[in-house]
Amino acid sequence: MAILKSAELFFQEGSSDKVYNVRIEEAGKGLYTLHCEWGRRGSGLSRGTKAVKVPLEKVEREYDKVVREKTGKGYQEITTAVQPAAVAPPEGEGSASRVASTGRRRLGQAAQLLNAIEDDVLEGLLKSDEWLAQQKLDGNRVLIHVGDEIVGTNRQGQVTVVHDAVLACIGEAPHGTVIDGELVTRGDELCYWAFDLLQHGSEDLRKLAYKDRYAELDALLEELPGPVKLVPTAWKRDAKRTLLERLKSERAEGIVLKRRDAPYTPGRPASGGNQLKYKFVKSADVFITENAGNAYRMAVYAGKKVKEVGKVFAGTTNETRKELDERISAGERPVAIVEYLYATDDDNLFQPVFLSLRDDKEPEDCLLSQLVKTNREVVAKAAPKRAKR
Repeated sequence: MAILKSAELFFQEGSSDKVYNVRIEEAGKGLYTLHCEWGRRGSGLSRGTKAVKVPLEKVEREYDKVVREKTGKGYQEITTAVQPAAVAPPEGEGSASRVASTGRRRLGQAAQLLNAIEDDVLEGLLKSDEWLAQQKLDGNRVLIHVGDEIVGTNRQGQVTVVHDAVLACIGEAPHGTVIDGELVTRGDELCYWAFDLLQHGSEDLRKLAYKDRYAELDALLEELPGPVKLVPTAWKRDAKRTLLERLKSERAEGIVLKRRDAPYTPGRPASGGNQLKYKFVKSADVFITENAGNAYRMAVYAGKKVKEVGKVFAGTTNETRKELDERISAGERPVAIVEYLYATDDDNLFQPVFLSLRDDKEPEDCLLSQLVKTNREVVAKAAPKRAKR
């Protein structure tokens, strides 16, 4: 079929290097279809349609809407003058940093992100006086900026929606203040758990030791009303151990360990780091590729290739299934958090349970490396021998 109109878009910044192509094709009898392709640049692309066999006016409106939404999120159209770089530029220097103010603009730097650790590393940090411990929360990461307007940004530094009650509370802080925390909702309950202070008024605190930033944050929050709380911290060895056991017994998500003397460093280090997380329940960020009839297919990225990791149905509701179906039909690959017991040898999630959708991550952020497998040899050695009959 003849192509009436098309556009090739790209997004490059940090670990993201992806494309989104859109085109209008004739579908016969004066009707047209909007075709979309998306995925990591240089790899096989996923395909979908948004407007199928509709009049020209309607398909053009949908085309304009898709291009507008993508450019609002930081995508750029490929032209003779604008071409993708051979390698995606660092955070703060790529296409996301040039988002127009009419779209989802980038206001601040990326948040400091944590790498996961295993049992042996955790034990050493609990014993070390150089590390403190806090609860790992399961909300949405939000940095709140107090300026001429009070706005929140997500982990990528893009403006995101924050409840008015939280904005009004932190709006009492001095002009220029930037607070980092986790927005947690439970039914009608809302709480913003603050754990870092990047800037206090005109004073930039990012290079200070974490213990000093935390102390200033503690003093600041005493003056603020509303649904904002300071994340409790365990400083001593015994207190860290007690916090760990309490969080495990209460089935919390996990525990975070932070170096007392570390500055605030945006982004996620390739390995290790000054802030680390230990999860009690295995969970993973996956993207949904298809409604397979009785469950939803999940996938992650293994390098540049899409890797299926099984199907999930448990935990979904009529409401979430409706949203998933609508977004998949629209050509999206929604990102979801799932819990699971372990990853099998062929990288399938065993007994996965759907927890929630999340809009602060892209499919390319869902990596195979996050999956955790059970060491079956250790289990086998620990199991009692079966009695002879």
